[in-house]
Amino acid sequence: MKVFDDATRAPSWANSQPWEIYVAAGETLEELRSAYLQSYENGEPGQQEMPVPKEWPDYIQERMNQAYAASFKAMGIERDNQEAREANWKNNFAFFNAPVAVFLCLDASLTDWSILDLGHLGQSLMLAAKAHELDSTPAASSVSNPAHLRRILDIPESQKIVVGIMLGYADEDHPYNQTRSTRVPLEEVIHFRGI
Repeated sequence: MKVFDDATRAPSWANSQPWEIYVAAGETLEELRSAYLQSYENGEPGQQEMPVPKEWPDYIQERMNQAYAASFKAMGIERDNQEAREANWKNNFAFFNAPVAVFLCLDASLTDWSILDLGHLGQSLMLAAKAHELDSTPAASSVSNPAHLRRILDIPESQKIVVGIMLGYADEDHPYNQTRSTRVPLEEVIHFRGI
């Protein structure tokens, strides 16, 4: 509760605090894991409620490709080893074996401004977790099957399911945690004017 108390101090437009937060653990989270893994095994396509880009601008896609390559290298997965890549991808649908999954939602009538507020909350949640000696990871894949989330967590249709954040303690020895994503030079993303 301390993590959530700190996180919900996040700023929002006119103090609207538009977020709805669903937390799953224990048997409830195991039921979600099982449902997601079964859907994955059945080859059911994911369908997030937030629109995702159909394609990324080349320079952004290149950043993503570099991150994927570094991750696969840390995992010891060769580029053409599709079987190993699929097995690795399956971890997403097990919620990385985290003991707690948090799902952030908004009233479906709200606009992008409130999604920005929800982003503030998500970042604040991850920082608050770290301040309380927990680790976290946001996972778009965790909201790829809203039907399971709605059924198991009793999320009403009037709310849009936006993102999931896994909470727990990092396995520092796991290959996932052996690499850090790079950042582009500041000169590429900051555009000073009048300074």
